[in-house]
Amino acid sequence: MKYPISQLDFQGDFAGFVQLSRAIYGRRAVTDKAMYQWLFSENIFNPQGGHLLHIARDKDKVIASDGLLPVPLRIAGKRYLAAWSVKTMTHPDYQRQGIFRAMTEYSLARAKELGIHLILGFANSNSYPGYEKFGWDFLLERRAVLRPLDIQANISRLPLLKPLAGIGNCLYQSWDKGRIAALAKEAGHVETAILPAAPSSVEVIWSQMQDSFAVLVERSYPYLRWRYNQRPRQDYKFVLARDRDKPLAMLVFRITDRGSCIIVDYVGAPRSPGLPALVYKTIQYCRDKGIRHILNSSGSVFDNCLRQFAFKPLRAALANNMLIACPLEDIDLTPLTTEANWFFSYGDSELDIDLQPLSPS
Repeated sequence: MKYPISQLDFQGDFAGFVQLSRAIYGRRAVTDKAMYQWLFSENIFNPQGGHLLHIARDKDKVIASDGLLPVPLRIAGKRYLAAWSVKTMTHPDYQRQGIFRAMTEYSLARAKELGIHLILGFANSNSYPGYEKFGWDFLLERRAVLRPLDIQANISRLPLLKPLAGIGNCLYQSWDKGRIAALAKEAGHVETAILPAAPSSVEVIWSQMQDSFAVLVERSYPYLRWRYNQRPRQDYKFVLARDRDKPLAMLVFRITDRGSCIIVDYVGAPRSPGLPALVYKTIQYCRDKGIRHILNSSGSVFDNCLRQFAFKPLRAALANNMLIACPLEDIDLTPLTTEANWFFSYGDSELDIDLQPLSPS
């Protein structure tokens, strides 16, 4: 290739990587060095200890990047080493020169050499044609569900109803209090607590979850500790449900700077007896903070479980809603094309990591 490709050196290349990110995303670019070091260099699933964030250079200028995040994936009870495709970027001045393809082929070759079995990613309508051309498979379309807590802003978007937005929101919240009270009753005797980190007892919950879905990333305690506890400058909330001393399920959420709550992850059976208590605790927290809505996207099985708690299908398509795959060995992808087989979360891929981190303290 005209432009050499290599592993990113965090000491010598990161400033150039930041410039590349800003050329593409502007102010929305995530440029926190500690976050990228955690995500790539400190990934506990890196085969042979080497990270998989690659860059292409034009002399001293970083002009493209492509990254892989290794994770253990279970398909029908069998464990594979998979990787999420992330941070695929080509500088606007260097597009249409075959760099995207060269970067992808380089990453795939290195992944296969290191023993990774399958590459996954979330593409959009702009990027998918390129992956399709390279032989990647489309698996399914990702959807989301939303639970409104405050609808004043939504009403205000309608010119004729804008003067009545405050009154309409008060009426909605009064009605919603009845649904929340019913949810509190359904939660029953299950105890909940919001913790600052995922506890080691989540390993018990994972053992109950792993056979509930045919396809999912392994949510063992080591994975959760790396993925959430060790991430720099983030304020995840870990809601743990217990029946006396028995852990039942755990929900992970975060509040965005736009006044939304995103359910980042869940560990537990789809219809765990602890789920109503987890949702009730999360709603309580969000109402106290003045949050407008709660968003989740985890595949049809878990999303449908949430619909009994007033979550509704999101009408707008997600930004990166096409789940795609590239097998590096002989793997039957048929189970992966059925949404009911899957559990995925905002914690998978870059849908969560691309949100801006908290400001350095």
